[in-house]
Amino acid sequence: MAPEKTPFLSAHFSAIAHATEEIQKVEQATMFLIEIISRGQTQLNRQYMKGHHGNVIATVSAKLAAKALSPNVLRLLSQNLSESDRQFLGRDIESCVDEESGLYLRFDKQEACLQKVRLHQADPIRMKLKFVSRYNPEKIVDLCKESGLVP
Repeated sequence: MAPEKTPFLSAHFSAIAHATEEIQKVEQATMFLIEIISRGQTQLNRQYMKGHHGNVIATVSAKLAAKALSPNVLRLLSQNLSESDRQFLGRDIESCVDEESGLYLRFDKQEACLQKVRLHQADPIRMKLKFVSRYNPEKIVDLCKESGLVP
């Protein structure tokens, strides 16, 4: 049986763990989102920095190659988002897609800690889905509509 074709090259996740947050909770929240769209184990990376006032800030990130992604990423995300989030995304989907075949979504870190998927702009867990080059912005938007991610 031939493997399923996927329109994705990769997925990148990143989140900031501020000094007031427990890094393990941010990692668990990030892993919760990754597990929705992945087919296997993923390794998280940590990078530490100092903030303006000397506070420690950690960045949690992961990169998943195409083979680690479900071919149904958009449908899986759609099934986990509320109708209001899909409506919100539908009103603004063009601004979430770039000319280099990337789709950018931001998820609520606090809700992900509670095992819920919600879109959120402030202090989010960021996800960038990179599509193969034949997918231009219009085709990506069409795929989002076909999958039910946007109405």
